[in-house]
Amino acid sequence: MKKLLLTTLTLALIAVLSGCASTPKSTQTGKIHHIGFVWLKEPGNAAHQQKLIEAAHSFAREIPEVKFLSVGKTLPKGSPYVDASFDICLSMQFDDQAAMERYNQHPVHQKAAQEVFFPLAQKFLFYDYVSQ
Repeated sequence: MKKLLLTTLTLALIAVLSGCASTPKSTQTGKIHHIGFVWLKEPGNAAHQQKLIEAAHSFAREIPEVKFLSVGKTLPKGSPYVDASFDICLSMQFDDQAAMERYNQHPVHQKAAQEVFFPLAQKFLFYDYVSQ
């Protein structure tokens, strides 16, 4: 048993020292895309939808890290494969992960989150990916 443990530890040490067990480096090759879905506390409330849309447009106007923004209301469900349960969807693009993190900390984003998004929304769902 001791011999097996010693052999395993020796192989692990060799792998670490040779670089085989190194931490993967970022393989980002494209832009970061941030897709968000918002469900309102009052589903379908047009005034609340418009407040969220206006707040999202302020991100593109006032936060330089936001390179692209598209925001709008859901379409009526036209297919069993389409989820139309959300009220608002937004799609943003950033140059890299650091830019998206700066956006998250930006005062305009923080203010909109506290004053518009959190008070009006019951649920958020976000997907982030790197374009290839």
